[in-house]
Amino acid sequence: MVPSASQNAQISAILGRRARATTRTSLPAKIVGSIDVPSTGNHTDSRALDRSSAATSSGRGLMFADLPVRLTVIDPGLATEIRELFGPMAEHPGPYEAEIVVEPHAPAKPERAPDEFYEVISLWRDGDELLVDSGGTLRAHATASRVVIGGATGEGPAGAVMLRRIVHHVIAHLLSLNGRLVAHGAAVGKDGKAVLLLGGSGAGKSTSAYLASLAGWSLLSDDLVVVRRDDRGVEAVGIHRALAVPPDVSEADAAGIEFDFRGRRRPNVILDARSFQIAAVAVVAHGVGDGRLDVLTGVDIARVFLASAPAAGNTDVAAEVLRSAGVLATLPCFQLFLPDTAQGRLARVGGLFDEIARRAGIAD
Repeated sequence: MVPSASQNAQISAILGRRARATTRTSLPAKIVGSIDVPSTGNHTDSRALDRSSAATSSGRGLMFADLPVRLTVIDPGLATEIRELFGPMAEHPGPYEAEIVVEPHAPAKPERAPDEFYEVISLWRDGDELLVDSGGTLRAHATASRVVIGGATGEGPAGAVMLRRIVHHVIAHLLSLNGRLVAHGAAVGKDGKAVLLLGGSGAGKSTSAYLASLAGWSLLSDDLVVVRRDDRGVEAVGIHRALAVPPDVSEADAAGIEFDFRGRRRPNVILDARSFQIAAVAVVAHGVGDGRLDVLTGVDIARVFLASAPAAGNTDVAAEVLRSAGVLATLPCFQLFLPDTAQGRLARVGGLFDEIARRAGIAD
């Protein structure tokens, strides 16, 4: 079944509208270092997040997928939200390939019209530079080696909401310019093989991935996934931001997310840092009844994947997005309709993933 018009409209908003670039913002100095990549890793628990708060203000090394990045938070108003978002990432002692700095002062906004719009978010592109405006006071400037996020927000919901709006754009830009194409999606794995889950915000990607993990699958990520071609096909590596799922499918003791308008919670789930070969792709949607699994064409999946790559607007990255979409289109492709009740989702989603595994040849 082809995705519905409303689903396509929701997903295609990721690409936005383009306009010709006419000016250039300043390019920060690059950081050069070698990669020291651990083979596996899991996220830190809540106690480790508390211990990391002081370290974050002075600088903390993290693995964004397998890219070592130094994170420094100077703005205390965003320290809590940054710590919560990035806490699950494995730590890294350095050296670093890039850095992210969160400071009180917002990067300057170009005087020309934006190149892309995503609801209230505006983006300007020029070569390997990206400027993101949250629609409020928070802005971010990103290159291949440095991201600066700034804009006085103060404590409270405004800064948290604005940060969540823009962060996946700057992460996708940073990683994509370092050979790590990023998709707005989730991924789960079993026996070295992964299922890539695509869909617009609120489509049920996090719910699907979390419930699959309860059924024995490894959870790679619920929001951002590095998709990388190799001689065997395409592999997936999760970007370990904090998991967020609806309250009706999470554990009773899962922590609430402050200022989250969808009322989601953060269950205590270990995220898998290994790379998995992608064996199937599914577009997630809320359905009716007990849920079901329909077959999609490769063309459908390619179109959805193109709309799910936040950095696809960068001309240096666009060719790799197209090549990856072409490989994904050759895999088993599905539309995963979730059951319409929380009880149904808890009871049925594991079985739907078993069906994907059977059809995609993923061993149990």
